[in-house]
Amino acid sequence: MRVKIKITILPAVALAGAAALLWPLWWASPAWGDEAAGGGSLAAFSGDHRLRAAIWALAAFVPAGSGAAGDRELVVEGAGGLPPMTISLSFGEPLDPWPDRLRLTFQAENSSPPVFLTLTDQRPFGGPNLALDGLSGSSAARREAENPALLLTGLLTRLNDRLLAIRPKLGRVEWRENGPGFESARTHLLYGARLGPDDLFLARFHPASFTFHPFHEQDFPGAAGANISGWGERLGRAAALINGGQFYPDRAYMGLLRRDGRSLSAGPHPQWKGFLVADPGPDAPEAAPRAAILDRETHQAPWQPEHYRQVMQSFMLLDDTGRVRVRDSYNLAGRAAIGEDQEGRIVLIMTPAAISLYDLATALKSQALGLARVMGLDGGFETQLLLREQTGALFSGGQFSITDKRAVYLPGYHPSLPAILAVEPRVIEEEQ
Repeated sequence: MRVKIKITILPAVALAGAAALLWPLWWASPAWGDEAAGGGSLAAFSGDHRLRAAIWALAAFVPAGSGAAGDRELVVEGAGGLPPMTISLSFGEPLDPWPDRLRLTFQAENSSPPVFLTLTDQRPFGGPNLALDGLSGSSAARREAENPALLLTGLLTRLNDRLLAIRPKLGRVEWRENGPGFESARTHLLYGARLGPDDLFLARFHPASFTFHPFHEQDFPGAAGANISGWGERLGRAAALINGGQFYPDRAYMGLLRRDGRSLSAGPHPQWKGFLVADPGPDAPEAAPRAAILDRETHQAPWQPEHYRQVMQSFMLLDDTGRVRVRDSYNLAGRAAIGEDQEGRIVLIMTPAAISLYDLATALKSQALGLARVMGLDGGFETQLLLREQTGALFSGGQFSITDKRAVYLPGYHPSLPAILAVEPRVIEEEQ
């Protein structure tokens, strides 16, 4: 089944003369480092890593939505001086996030005829299949067309930079109150959701009303083999449960895990810098917050993970400088994360969409969320969330695991979780 994605970009200013405007686009330098790892056959991109990255970035601006069939259209007003244009991407295989055909149509409303350039290409991109129609008036542009990979790479890179600057990454976020100190929201990813539902589930908790307890199956009788729903049956007072960080093949937790001052893991991960901490112990500095996300790379305050009774370690996703702390890749899966916002609330984050960690971190920089720091949790089918809202229980789980070597879609598969985080009302705990 073939899917067509069409993006229409409207003009910000009146444009005259196609060649004068398009020529700088072809010479733009691709903004992609050599750090990127992952899939996408180079044979489909004439061996050009930069072109592969540019096409991947372009596809991120149109989320998968609710289905994998039919036409999807996105209108962008005012693309920072680019001419009005239509971008069409055609996809073949249902679980292939890479397009197999591309079409760019540039239009000038004040010129006659209105369409002055159409560029089409198909796999292998940037090769002999690239065709230009309507190119005239610029010998330099015609010479550049003789190097199709460079032409396409520069054009898409410039376009991606403009879209990244002007396009929102999330839909509207409307928080619903579920009780004192507990709010939840459901919005949509407008960036990065390549396959599957584009839902983004959020829940934020005030540490004055809630505490955050890590659990591991080795320390909780009867929990072995339980997914998030099974954990929820055992932890009936929890307002929310989310999967923990990654674990080893023997199901031991990967990193520091501590509940009520007792260690539940072998020790800290030497490279991961993120820590969810809660409930300062008697030796903690007086100013230590009740709960926080600590980043050992940027944290300057005197309180440290060893000062807290509840600790869960994982890798940093986004830090308080706005820097994304993971490398870009082509690996897609459902994702879970936990963050701290500018007001000190702890925020649970989960999406079932097939999205990369880098794209998720980019979307989470949205000012609507006000996140200060975010650390990632386990992904793929282990991505699971349970919220007990006023309107009832909400469950969501990961559905995809896609790399360059395999693509798996299992919408009903929710495996057992060796470690989870439970958000529990502080008042209930203290009354016992």
